[in-house]
Amino acid sequence: MISSESTLSSGCGKSLPIGFSSDQTTVMEIPATNGQPVRHYKVHLSANYQNNLGHAIVFSFHGHKGNMEGQEDLSELSRKGLLINGKGIIAVYPMGKEGTDGKTAWQGAPYSAPGVDDIVFVNTMISTLQSTFCVDSSRIYATGKSNGGGFVNLLACTPSIAAKFAAFATVSAALYTGTFNGNCQTQRSIPILDFHGTADTIAPYNGGESHDATQVSIDNFRKGWASRNGCQSKSTISHLSKQTDPQQLIEIQTWNMNCKTGGIVIGYKITTGQHSWPRTTLPTKCKGNVKTNDCTTTVFDATSDVIIPFFNTYTL
Repeated sequence: MISSESTLSSGCGKSLPIGFSSDQTTVMEIPATNGQPVRHYKVHLSANYQNNLGHAIVFSFHGHKGNMEGQEDLSELSRKGLLINGKGIIAVYPMGKEGTDGKTAWQGAPYSAPGVDDIVFVNTMISTLQSTFCVDSSRIYATGKSNGGGFVNLLACTPSIAAKFAAFATVSAALYTGTFNGNCQTQRSIPILDFHGTADTIAPYNGGESHDATQVSIDNFRKGWASRNGCQSKSTISHLSKQTDPQQLIEIQTWNMNCKTGGIVIGYKITTGQHSWPRTTLPTKCKGNVKTNDCTTTVFDATSDVIIPFFNTYTL
């Protein structure tokens, strides 16, 4: 799809602000206002950013105790060559606020900061990015890990902000009942992509109790979205090629039949997968040492192999 004039943001045609350049990550700040604290987020402009072409925005939300730098390293959305609609992306790494345990968190988790409205934060980031850079407003996406994945679900379950996103992808999501915004109201069908390992001990695949709150099972999370999207009740099962995944540890569950227009749910069930972002190489923070969770590898790269192609398929 070629961006129409109507989806190009007001930042198109503007020179980059001082301190910004293509293929560079820069911190942006939102001043304290209306009782909300100062907020920060990192923005990476692709190497081929042009101010007369509408670029997609991909938000990447870190997990509980995480930060912007770690999420950029983990999710690899600043890598060269990632294209949506044939153009480089604007990757955005927001910073959560310290919650009740003194660690960074996102709204909807039992330990998140009382009174901090992360949905307002996202709304402000979107409007700021649209007025600063050349954005294709029909191609704004969100992904996140763990508590950040749970927050991505909250965005999808909040119609006022979900209306600004074309699709969502959750990774090892910690899906507390609070991240469902009640019973998850939706005003349209929404493309949902999810990755989760069966050996995840932080956000267990089968759900359970954590931080004195209830985590939803991944099966119920996926089936819930399939139901809201009007899709068939039972998923179609497929796998990666045996060449890529000799042990067939990756089961791909797809709900894409009878769905309302634009509705689809795809879930990657990763047997023996831990609390990680699926990738074939270790993040920098692991210093080359295979350990647990983020410092483990699998047979595919979630970001470049699946998330970016998935986002590329969907537009508002």
